[in-house]
Amino acid sequence: MARAGSSSSGRSADMPTQVENVFEQLISKIEAADFDPRPLLKQCNALGRYEPIKRNVYRIKRRTEDYGIFCSCKPSSGSSVACGKDCHCGMLFSCCSSSCECDNTCANKPFQHRPLKNTKLITTEKCGFGLVAEDEIKKGEFVVEYVGEVIDDRTCEKRLWQMKRLSDTNFYLCEVSSNMVIDATDKGNMSRFINHSCEPNTEMQKWTVDGETRVGIFALRDIKKGEELTYDYKFVQFGADQDCHCGSLNCRKMLGTTKSLNSLLLRNGYSVSSRNQYVKKKKRKTRCENCIQQFLRLWHPRQQMYVGCWIIDFDQETKIHTLQFTDLHVEKFNLKEEEWHFLLVDSSDEE
Repeated sequence: MARAGSSSSGRSADMPTQVENVFEQLISKIEAADFDPRPLLKQCNALGRYEPIKRNVYRIKRRTEDYGIFCSCKPSSGSSVACGKDCHCGMLFSCCSSSCECDNTCANKPFQHRPLKNTKLITTEKCGFGLVAEDEIKKGEFVVEYVGEVIDDRTCEKRLWQMKRLSDTNFYLCEVSSNMVIDATDKGNMSRFINHSCEPNTEMQKWTVDGETRVGIFALRDIKKGEELTYDYKFVQFGADQDCHCGSLNCRKMLGTTKSLNSLLLRNGYSVSSRNQYVKKKKRKTRCENCIQQFLRLWHPRQQMYVGCWIIDFDQETKIHTLQFTDLHVEKFNLKEEEWHFLLVDSSDEE
């Protein structure tokens, strides 16, 4: 027994040295393989704290409004689809309600009742995670809803400061309206992984769904199977400028305009974009006599997304238009300085 005891004592004395030798060997192998685990750990952390959800989670009081928008479409015996491009609700960026008479043939159903496009999560070379289409997507089709935690401006600013202290550069914040922000950092769906491109194939649109303001992502053009989904973040950056890695022919390269942290952000991953649009849209003359009561699709500079509105007045001296939005509030804009275009306008009226 004494012999066995002494043998055991000898092994215990040698154990720390053996462990050190093992770690030294592992470290030397890692160094030899030129392996840096930090990027992998960063990606694992990004996925690890992300909780998949299907609908927005409200951290503020849910806002619902009745704007008096109703569907006047009627089901047709000769067609399997109703509520198409001529649907009054769709033209006003509003989904049909349960009162729609078209039932299952309605093509303008609330986001949660629309079929989602099949997508696949990938790891890109320079932009972290990305999302690719697993089916062909036609121009104008609904792709996915942008969902997350709905918070107010105060909570948003608090979270931004916390991210700054942690040196976290992945932001998933989208300003929807005054004092309403969707934060997909901790809770969201696959839309949070869509990367930026200076020549995007999708865009964000603000819609009214059952009286609630929500954000949908729609195809700007036909998208092929296997193609990565992108949209233009139109981002105002907090901090130093960053390189864009979208690789498009019209890439803006260095992106971001330095602003205070009070500016609400919209970013996903490593590449960001500025306010400028990669295409200058053709605009009609903005004379008072040819634009009153016209319906526009306007890129709202504060809300950072497309919204629908009517022109209700035009000041000849200041050249300022008064616009009424679908929630009936009124704002004034100089349309020569904004990105917009008329909806449902005959091509012969254009310049």
